[in-house]
Amino acid sequence: MNNSVVERYFPEIVVTLTITVFIIVLFMMKPVVFPFFAAMASAYISFPVFEFFLKIFKKRQIAALLTVVLILLAILSLMLVVLPDLIKQIEEFIDYLPVLTSKIDFHLSKYIGKRVFANGFNPKNATTVFSLLYKNFSVNNSLTVAALAQKIFSGVFSIASVVINIVVIPLLSYYILVDWENLRDLYLKLIPRAYRTETAVLLDRVNDSLSGYIRGQLLMAFLVAVYFSITLTVVDIRYSFLIAVVTGIMNMIPYVGFFTGFVPSILLAVFDNGDLFHIVAVIIVFLSEVALENVIYPMVMSRTTGINPLLIIFAIFFGATYGSFLGIIVAVPVVAMILPVFDSFMMKRESE
Repeated sequence: MNNSVVERYFPEIVVTLTITVFIIVLFMMKPVVFPFFAAMASAYISFPVFEFFLKIFKKRQIAALLTVVLILLAILSLMLVVLPDLIKQIEEFIDYLPVLTSKIDFHLSKYIGKRVFANGFNPKNATTVFSLLYKNFSVNNSLTVAALAQKIFSGVFSIASVVINIVVIPLLSYYILVDWENLRDLYLKLIPRAYRTETAVLLDRVNDSLSGYIRGQLLMAFLVAVYFSITLTVVDIRYSFLIAVVTGIMNMIPYVGFFTGFVPSILLAVFDNGDLFHIVAVIIVFLSEVALENVIYPMVMSRTTGINPLLIIFAIFFGATYGSFLGIIVAVPVVAMILPVFDSFMMKRESE
């Protein structure tokens, strides 16, 4: 690559290398850098709240402190209000799953003449997400919430690190919010003066893309979870809260969220409730959610340039293959950061 090409695309090269180095360091040193990563994510997501407090109190320290306190209160509320009910429904669903599968098996054998679970339901052999959970989180041939939590929180989330992170992450979040502009200026000072303005503009575009996508998707996930939690409870579908939470989270993956919620809901309506009213009610609930989302989604995501759904799915599968659970988390945000850089590169190339 000759000097003229490097000079022309210097901001794009620098930002791309920065993102690459950040991801490499995150995966290579995740037990060490996780508190910093979590603090940055927390500060980044809550930045609009910080700006709101900053306009009122005019001091960054006070605004940052109030923001961190609000985050801690939200986490505490989640742990005290939402988590116990969610864990309870997970345990009840695991206990009820053999009963549900036997009902499905009975009706299939009745109308098709073939039993699917002739020897009983064995999650080891199931070609479903549940079988993956069973294989990864089973203890003594049983799937338990404790085993699930132990597996998820092992390694990076060991008991000692959790205790430390409870103290360290809010403290780091506070300092990141206070020194956000100073950190950005320090980064720009490392770049030759001739490229600083253009790099700053590109960084702003990357920030708008990433912040718009993450906050928009989190808001949509929350709205979808609330909608299904209310509507499925009203139509008396068992485990409505669990289905709503999982559907809200999976809604961040295009097309997946709808079927994640619809399939178990319609199965429960057919084989648990067992009447036409509940079947029709579930269909109406999910079709109305699609209609509402088509109205709300463009308004919530209006600040983003938009990411192709196929690219999101590819990024998640790529992250899962090469980065495991952490790869799934960072895959789409990385795409959101790279796209403005790619667009900038293509605009310059087209103008040649």
